[in-house]
Formats: sequence, C-alpha cells, structure tokens
Amino acid sequence: MAESLPPLAFNHSMSAGPMTRSQRCLLPGVALAFVWLESADGEVLACDWQDPDDPEDLVPLVDIPSADLQAPRFDPERYGRDATAWRPTSAVPPGSAHARRVWAALSEIPVGEVRTYSEIATCVGSAPRAVGQACRANPWPLFIPCHRVVSSRFRTSSDVGGYAGDQVGELAQVKRLLLVHEGVLGRD
Repeated sequence: MAESLPPLAFNHSMSAGPMTRSQRCLLPGVALAFVWLESADGEVLACDWQDPDDPEDLVPLVDIPSADLQAPRFDPERYGRDATAWRPTSAVPPGSAHARRVWAALSEIPVGEVRTYSEIATCVGSAPRAVGQACRANPWPLFIPCHRVVSSRFRTSSDVGGYAGDQVGELAQVKRLLLVHEGVLGRD
C-alpha cells in the first residue's frame, strides 16, 4: 500500500498592517513556504514562495484593476488538506495581454490534470516557450496553477519541467510535491 502524503501545514499570522493578513503554507520535504498576503476582504494582494525563516516581507502588487481584486474561490488551508478544494479564480493579476491569456488558461486546468506548454500555447495562440515565460512570471503561484503545466516529455516526476525558472532546485521540488498532492504523480 502506498504511503499517504502528509497534508500541507499552515501557519497563520497577522501582518503589520490592520487591513491585511499574511498566511504561510509549509510543504513537507521542501525548504520553502508558500506565503500570501490578502486584504481584510480576502482579496489576494501578493503571494510567493520563500524561505520559511525569512521575515514576511511581501509587497502588495500595485495597479491591480479593481475587477481583479477578488477573493480566491478556494481556501488554501483547505487545499492543504484536500487538493480537490482548489477552485479557479476569475481574477487575473496585472501583466502583458499574452501573460494574462496564459494565466486565464492555466486557471481552467482541473486538479489532478496537467497540460503541456504546447497545449496551452495552442489554446492561447502562442508558442510553448512564450507560455513558459508567462508561467515563470506568474505572480500568483498556487492560485493560478502554473505547476500543472508540464514538459511534452512528461512521463515521470523527473520529466515535469521547470517551475518558476527552477529546473532542479527547491522550486522544481515544489512542483513535484504539488503534483503528488493533486494525484498526478505517485510518491517516488
């Protein structure tokens, strides 16, 4: 019987400002934490992967159109316990028109499924390399699931492709862990 993956662990803390809240997700076996900053209304202001020992120094994104300041449709803490709790967000952060089309397409990939860079490129009328660049520039990882985009060579956990520009380091390990959590990969 396969060993079950421990749930993602969350620590909650209030940020310095009374109008924002910062949360951290600690991933077992990875030396990074997913950190996000949200408004009092639950709107995503910023998120990133960082060393869990770093101070919470996320800077909110600027110039976010008000239509895109929406609360995510899923609770990351619930996602940590159950990957099927993830829901796509209709909000898209600021970026080029191309990047925003890619990010919208990524939000349509269901939990437990992946798409190749080529498949996303066909969907948005682009090239696979340009899709990879938009994935690397995604300012809302996890909320916009760029980890679900894999190499056309995808067969095993070593073929998933890079994550946030990292091919073999901690961020690449985060991608593998998220795909295991979502049932795409088995534990190695």
